[in-house]
Amino acid sequence: MSKTKNNRSAEKFKVEKRELLLDDIFYSLTNIINDAIIVADSRRKIVYWNRASEKIFNYSPGEVMGKSVSLVIPQDMLSFNGNSRSKNNKGFQEIIGKRKKGVKIFLEASVSRWESEKGLFYTLVLRDVSARKNNEDKLRYLSFHDNLTGLYNRSYFDEELRRLDTHRQLPLSIIIGDIDGFKVVNDAFGYNQGDELLKNLSKILRESCRSEDILARWGGDEFVILLPKTDLKGIQEIIGRIGRKSRELGSGEIPLNISLGFATKDNSSKSIESVVREAEDSMKKKKLIQSKKFSNIIITSIAKKLSEKSFYPEEISERIKKLAVSLGRAVKLSGQELENLSILADFHDIGKVAIKKSILIKKSKLADSEWQVMRMHPETGYRIAKSSTKLAQIADDILAHHEHWDGSGYPYHIKGLKIPVNSRIIAIAEAFDAMVKGRNHKKPVGTEIALKELKKNAKKQFDPHLVSKFIEIMQHQEENPSLFQ
Repeated sequence: MSKTKNNRSAEKFKVEKRELLLDDIFYSLTNIINDAIIVADSRRKIVYWNRASEKIFNYSPGEVMGKSVSLVIPQDMLSFNGNSRSKNNKGFQEIIGKRKKGVKIFLEASVSRWESEKGLFYTLVLRDVSARKNNEDKLRYLSFHDNLTGLYNRSYFDEELRRLDTHRQLPLSIIIGDIDGFKVVNDAFGYNQGDELLKNLSKILRESCRSEDILARWGGDEFVILLPKTDLKGIQEIIGRIGRKSRELGSGEIPLNISLGFATKDNSSKSIESVVREAEDSMKKKKLIQSKKFSNIIITSIAKKLSEKSFYPEEISERIKKLAVSLGRAVKLSGQELENLSILADFHDIGKVAIKKSILIKKSKLADSEWQVMRMHPETGYRIAKSSTKLAQIADDILAHHEHWDGSGYPYHIKGLKIPVNSRIIAIAEAFDAMVKGRNHKKPVGTEIALKELKKNAKKQFDPHLVSKFIEIMQHQEENPSLFQ
């Protein structure tokens, strides 16, 4: 009897030891994984909460034990019915859970039902997929939006164009716009300023359109608006708002204008592709009409900004112009060449608008790095001029006005007669004026010394024939000091 009792005690000890071991293994396994594991009973009450659950939901076990799982996940996730015998749901599904303080979290969840002598239980395996979902949302956003302006991109617009090309959306109208002088702004003020211009215009377009309109960045500086159920009157109202807001925003340092063209599909037989082409053609015609005028406005704005940055008084340009035109007449330039020379005198340094003010007004000698920046202004000036109808004819002259007769100048080291004649003339006139009037870190010298310096540098920096003519002119005009006032 005693032996049998001992055997039973030993067996019971083994069972209890095995159960304790299994419990240890369970707790060990569930607490080394990154997924939340929650066990709930048939009444939706939480009876187990692992460490990963603490990290994901920010609740300690003491805060959740015995409470409903609805604290962290939707109640219908388990579809509880105390004696439910429904099949286990082993697949993962996406749900939205709740962290502490009600913060939403994206989860993948799997639920399994199991029974023991203690009753019916549910095990939930939950993994935090918020980072992945956020990345997916960002990728989805980027796939449909322009990164710079936040407007829809062309791909999205094309999809919407096909979707809305139906009879019930008629009249279906399209506005296409192109920023005037955008390339000039980029070259003169830098790409950051160009980006700001695009963002500002995008804001104007948003504020001018209706919620049902589809607004997209069509290309570099082109925008397109799709207007469902919109006739000519509706188009004109939107274009009017865009124009007013553009004038308000463009009244500052950089003028802002956009050429807008439009077209309407008013019957189902008309193809939407032909409407797009019609709107583009309309925009291009508008741009041809106003581009010259607006280009001149931008150039005037650039010249004003340069004058303010460099403290380069207008009288300096006027003196250089008088000197240059006098030399141009002496070598018998044509009327058109003289006109271009006069314009060049005003705008040969326009590329300096892209240089920092601290470099332009520096009184001491420029450092090597600053000098490298300064040497870039002929190329910047060339790009600005090529983008302007007003200055295009002198773009090559601007590019070459710091080239030297012997090829030692910049930016391309061309020499001799390959340097445009107006560039050679401006180089002499500017150098002479800088010597007799002084510049930044250079003190002025007398006319005689300045002419000797020009003669000394003939065949090196300057065209020797033009230097001889210039000296001849100055000697004949020695008694006319008003030329330099």
